[in-house]
Amino acid sequence: MVRLLLVSLLVLCACSTLRGRADSLAQKGMFVEAAAIYDDLIRQSPYDQELLQAREGLRSRALAQLLSNAREARLEGDDEEAEAWLLRFLNHRTAWNAKLSGGLESSLREEVDGTRRHLQRLVGNPARQGHALTAEQTLRRKQPLLAHRELALISRDMEWLVLQSGKTSCQRLRDTSTDDSPHWRELVFRYCGHWREYAPRPATAPELFGPPSWTGTVEGLDEAQQAQLEARLTQAFESSPWFAPGGSTRPEFSLEGRFVTQRDSHSVELTAPWKESVPYTDHEDRTETIEEPYEAEEEYTDKNGKTKTRKVTKYTRHTHTYSVPVTRYRDVPRSFEYHALRLSQAHHVTVASSVVLDARRGPFTVTLQDQLSESGLEHDVTFTEGNVRPQRPSFTLAEVWLEAKVEALRVAFSRQLTEHWRESYCSTPSLTLDEAARCARAGIAVPIQASRVLSDILGADATQVPALFASP
Repeated sequence: MVRLLLVSLLVLCACSTLRGRADSLAQKGMFVEAAAIYDDLIRQSPYDQELLQAREGLRSRALAQLLSNAREARLEGDDEEAEAWLLRFLNHRTAWNAKLSGGLESSLREEVDGTRRHLQRLVGNPARQGHALTAEQTLRRKQPLLAHRELALISRDMEWLVLQSGKTSCQRLRDTSTDDSPHWRELVFRYCGHWREYAPRPATAPELFGPPSWTGTVEGLDEAQQAQLEARLTQAFESSPWFAPGGSTRPEFSLEGRFVTQRDSHSVELTAPWKESVPYTDHEDRTETIEEPYEAEEEYTDKNGKTKTRKVTKYTRHTHTYSVPVTRYRDVPRSFEYHALRLSQAHHVTVASSVVLDARRGPFTVTLQDQLSESGLEHDVTFTEGNVRPQRPSFTLAEVWLEAKVEALRVAFSRQLTEHWRESYCSTPSLTLDEAARCARAGIAVPIQASRVLSDILGADATQVPALFASP
């Protein structure tokens, strides 16, 4: 009973502290944060009507505050800030399943209209200018806001506007294609496909390759592991700018290296310090009080009024100190010796792959070299006083570690293939339209000389073009 009372008092104190913090935040105008604390309070007392009503009040004030902040930012001309507040408002309204008052509903409609006007400029203007990729990128940035049902119509209108812009731009770009520009025609093919429009796919450019082949093996890998390594690297190559499904030339990559796991064990003698509680005899002084009787005469008055004397027994007290033996204990340092096996394991991997992709340059080479060393003790000894318990080391499995290294090699292989393409085809100071499109095939930001050439036809969309090549 006492324990239950103590727990109840602790819960009450905790609730009081939390509620005090929430009320303090509310006084500072931090209604969202205060409402969050009331969520914690209600989880502890889900049927407390006072808490529920207080939380509803805080949520209403929080929503009014968020929408007011959005309105103020809109009036100051900061549409982005206004829409950040509007997004917070809508997120909380959805999470709280809140019903709005008539005033808040009216303010929300005003903010939705303000967002529509802003997106007509932000997305609609580049779309109408034929910069559909730029408009689409902006629209994607606004998706968290447009995902709310209150803005569903705006989202649909903007998506339709961007799509129509892309289709129109596709027609314009198809008219600029030429037979002797395979890379530009590939760009147009991908651009039109992005907007679900048709454009003929050109023949594979001479710089591109088909699926790779592999010669050589990595010592220490079994057939399945070798096949997995080659499959991962093949996947990386076929996602690189060097690959085209119709490529007639298959690059032949050399593959060599070694994977080995080394294990060792040797006996070791270990010592565990501990303390033994040892008894010893000590002496302790004690004091006792002794009362000794003695006889004394005292006067008294009898019934006749005469003074008489009589003998009485009295006591005198004195203390006596004496020593007694007692048993005490002291901690004596000891050591517990035991034997164990020290086990060790080390994984080593070295992989190198090389091929010539650009005849004007040296071989493309990627390498991986790494190792992992682990050690631990193994024994079945139990000695509680010295905190000694049986041990078994947990080592990283060779297959698990190798899998992580193969994935790391795939990532490095992919990244270096892209960089090799950029170095081969993006470094020329002056580029033709086809060469600029070839540079963009890397799927990452193009250098300024390529961007300028592409901008002459694509305008602001030139910076977005590499995304069309981000995957094959």
